[in-house]
Formats: sequence, C-alpha cells, structure tokens
Amino acid sequence: MEMRTVLEALLCANMRALELTFRRPKALRPYLSHCVRKYEELAEHGLAARGPVTPPANLTITLPAAHSGGGMSFAELVVLARVTKTLSPKTVFEMGTYNGLTTAVFILNTDPEARIFTLDLPVESLAAQASLTTDQELVKDRNLGLVPQALGLGRYTQLLADSMTFDPSPYLDSVDLGFVDAAHDLGHVRNDTIKMARMMNQHGMIFWHDYGGKGTFRPLTEYLEGLARLCPIYRVPETSLAWAPALDLKVALASGQLEAASKLNR
Repeated sequence: MEMRTVLEALLCANMRALELTFRRPKALRPYLSHCVRKYEELAEHGLAARGPVTPPANLTITLPAAHSGGGMSFAELVVLARVTKTLSPKTVFEMGTYNGLTTAVFILNTDPEARIFTLDLPVESLAAQASLTTDQELVKDRNLGLVPQALGLGRYTQLLADSMTFDPSPYLDSVDLGFVDAAHDLGHVRNDTIKMARMMNQHGMIFWHDYGGKGTFRPLTEYLEGLARLCPIYRVPETSLAWAPALDLKVALASGQLEAASKLNR
C-alpha cells in the first residue's frame, strides 16, 4: 500500500475501524475506502456533483433480482437503469463486462431494437491478463456474462479483446450511451476514454465507474479530475459514477486534450 493511501486511511481511522481490524480484517480496506470517498464528496473535493438525467414521474425501470457483485452498488444500478430508460439509446457500448450485471441492466431498460455491445478480455487470454497492473484478481474471479445468460437475455453482442488493442473504427460516432468500467490503471483509463469518445455520437452520454476511489483506483480518479479542467464532467451524488456529455469530450478529443488530461493533477 503506497504511503499516500496509508495517510488517507489514517485520517479516516476511528474506533469502529479498529474494531473491524480485529473482527474482519479483510473488510477494513473497503470500509476505509468508503469513508475516504464519502468525505471527499461531502467536502466538495474533486468533481462537481450533478445528476445526469431527470426521469419523468411515470418512469419504471427493471433490475435483475440477483446481485452478482463486481463492485456495483444497488444505487448505481438504479442510476444506470434510469439513465438508460430516460435516454432510450439506440446503441449502448460497455467496456468491462465482468459478470454482465450492468449488461443486463442495459438490455432490460432499452427498446427491443436497441444494440448492446460489451467488451471484455478473452477468457483464455493469459498474456493480456498478465499485462494488467491492476484488476488481476477481478479478471480471475469473473464469470463472463453470467447474469444475462441466467436471465435468458441474448440481445447483446459480446466482444472479446483487450481494450488497448481494440479497434473502435466500426462504431465511430454511433453510440448513444457509453460505460467505461474496465481496468483502472492510467493507460487503460485514458485509452478507454479516448476510444469511447470516438465511438460516441455528439448527443450521447458517457459514464465511468469507480470514480473517487483511492489506491488502485486513484489513476482513474485523477485522470477524470484532470479531464474536468478541459470539459464538463461530473460525479453522480451518493455513488462512484462519473459522467460527461459526449459532445464536450469529442471537442476535447479533436483538440488532442484527452491524452494530456492525466498530467494536469500532477
């Protein structure tokens, strides 16, 4: 654990944290991470808080009854479902399938003719997994597409490739709703954001998961906060979701600013 992370954890230490250390030591890290993220939000550090959509009063959403993990909270699933139902996207593109929980949310809340694409590492790609500097345990523990398969949801296209080598050309300017939740190292986050911006149409909306995290999630947080100095990007209150209008990202992409965003907080 890097010294900066240790110091932040100490700032959130209390008697409850000490008790957790002895009773459930493996739960201490997520507890402290939650405390740090909540403090940052309440202190109004980082991205400005703003909801992405205002759903109509009669809107209904559908969520899978089974929650298979992968780091998504119930509140975050509700946000994604509301956004999907409100925007009614014709094309959704997701980077990071994992067990397919969010894939199922996109399928369940889009029109039957909508296209859903989800990208993840091939199961047998040991070389790509070994090259990851973060998320290796998550990749090992995933059950690719488990949730859509269990629900009998076949209305999606599973793409298998390392996002670093993935070619976005067939999807340029076509995506209405983009979701980035793949590897969290700076190289992948920057690569995935740039490629997603290229694939989005100018009226679309992009979301990232795990904003506000420290430790292995810090590169994503710092990249997005640097990006916010170049174009509007916001956090969704009470969640680790961040979002941005696609048009602003595409303008930043055209000017070559997306690659420079990671240097702005150093």
